[in-house]
Amino acid sequence: MVRIDLAVLAGVGILALACLVACGFYVYRCSDSYRNRKRRAEAKMSAGRVIQRIGTQLSQTEPTIGTQLSDRCRTSLYRVMFGRAHDESIVFLMAASRDAAQKEATEALAAIHCITPDEVCLHHLASFRELIASGVSEDEDLRLFEVARHGSDVSLWAEHPLFLTDDSTLLGKWAELYADLARELAARAISRARA
Repeated sequence: MVRIDLAVLAGVGILALACLVACGFYVYRCSDSYRNRKRRAEAKMSAGRVIQRIGTQLSQTEPTIGTQLSDRCRTSLYRVMFGRAHDESIVFLMAASRDAAQKEATEALAAIHCITPDEVCLHHLASFRELIASGVSEDEDLRLFEVARHGSDVSLWAEHPLFLTDDSTLLGKWAELYADLARELAARAISRARA
């Protein structure tokens, strides 16, 4: 009988210990520290999912190649550099010939900057075809905006060019270029944030 009493007592002890552990676990789960820790973990997980979803969307997005340049651009567009080394700007204009482009750019820039035509310093005048032939971009139309290259990569794009034309396809192509550059910058920032 003593053995039965000891067995019952041991069983009751084990049951009491199990109840004590279950009650302790319940009290812990109801505590504020547990709830705060759980909220922080869920916030980190949801932020990670949002960053992952944005990164997936950006990696699936292809560069925009929607605007096709007009025939007018392909036949009469010229690009010229204006100014000197530290104060240089890029100018796009339409002209019938190289001489006409030189003359029209000189007159327009003299009027814009309130200087005499003799003070206008132009260099690197290039036609549409010359820019396409010397560029490296996969989208040939974007070669118009290449300023410097490092091997087969563009290291500098035309920033804030002066458009002496109202051709919407040229303006649209430039806007697409900067939208793609902004997308790439965002993708790099997100990948750095993940690391």
